Amino acid sequence: MSRSAERWSRAPLDAVSVRSWLSRYQPAAGAPTWPEPLLLATAGSTNTELANLLAAGPLPEGTCIVAEHQSAGKGRQGRVWASPAGAGLWFSVVIDIAAVAPARRGLLPLAAGLGVSDALTEVTGLGVLLKWPNDLVIDGPALGGTPGPRKLGGLLVEAGEQAIVGCGINVSADAGELPTPGATSLFLSGAPQVDRGQLLVAALSHLGRRVDQWRTGAGLIDDYRARCLSLGRRVQVKLPSGEELVGVATGVSADGQLVVTDSQGNTRSVAAGDVIHATI
Repeated sequence: MSRSAERWSRAPLDAVSVRSWLSRYQPAAGAPTWPEPLLLATAGSTNTELANLLAAGPLPEGTCIVAEHQSAGKGRQGRVWASPAGAGLWFSVVIDIAAVAPARRGLLPLAAGLGVSDALTEVTGLGVLLKWPNDLVIDGPALGGTPGPRKLGGLLVEAGEQAIVGCGINVSADAGELPTPGATSLFLSGAPQVDRGQLLVAALSHLGRRVDQWRTGAGLIDDYRARCLSLGRRVQVKLPSGEELVGVATGVSADGQLVVTDSQGNTRSVAAGDVIHATI
């Protein structure tokens, strides 16, 4: 049977199973236990659901909403996407930021990307890397031989009095259910069938550890640089202004910006933008 002819289970997440997995993952030493995730059948966007709750006042850190289906998932630069029911893992988490210096808050998206990639690697055995700033990717050609890397998922961090870390991971999606030829899923990438409850709890556990690291600052940027597939690659960066920057990604600065060096040797640091890995 071909890979595309197989079908992974898309049974809804079960609260009892999630609780069982939560009992196996212990928080980092001294870290508080996060609340049990709230499981929803459908939502426009899990980030929006949490933002609506936060409008009434602060929530405990780690408050998490998970949706089987999203009709208006939120991406960078205002992009909206839909997710097939049960085909992925779509969740958002509240993170406290008040005790972190404003200059370091921009590193939260990098820490979140590291945490989720830690979880994916642990649960699936795949080498999940990061395309700056926090796309979850697997190296290699994408569908139909188009240039890689293949995007497995991504994160969106929205900051207010508390931050919301939103994450979407393509789990059992087939090629026809993915938004672009450059996307992939765990199913298409050859991973063993994944228990989404286990993946959710692993992601929350590793996210908690990386958030602790973000607060202390110890080794975070070095860990991120080691996981970032963009470094050393020729890139096109589409900036929010509409400008396009072309060059080689030569570094990630201490505050998390991507350093791009053009063909004349000029360097520029980028705080936000869409990165495309060029083939030449």
